[in-house]
Amino acid sequence: MVKRIGAWGLLLALALPLGSCGSSGAECDRCSSDGDCGSGLVCSTFDDGSRRCGTGTGETGCRVR
Repeated sequence: MVKRIGAWGLLLALALPLGSCGSSGAECDRCSSDGDCGSGLVCSTFDDGSRRCGTGTGETGCRVR
């Protein structure tokens, strides 16, 4: 039973950081205004129609699912 709890704990620990993606204003995070993005980044509309934080110079490429 201890091994089963350890496996679930490991799975939970790995899942928590993934669930928080998109909230820090980092490059490729979703945004609605420049204020949602971190320093040096702006809220840009990408080719797929999504609005994400990027450099604003056409150099940002994001992997999305």
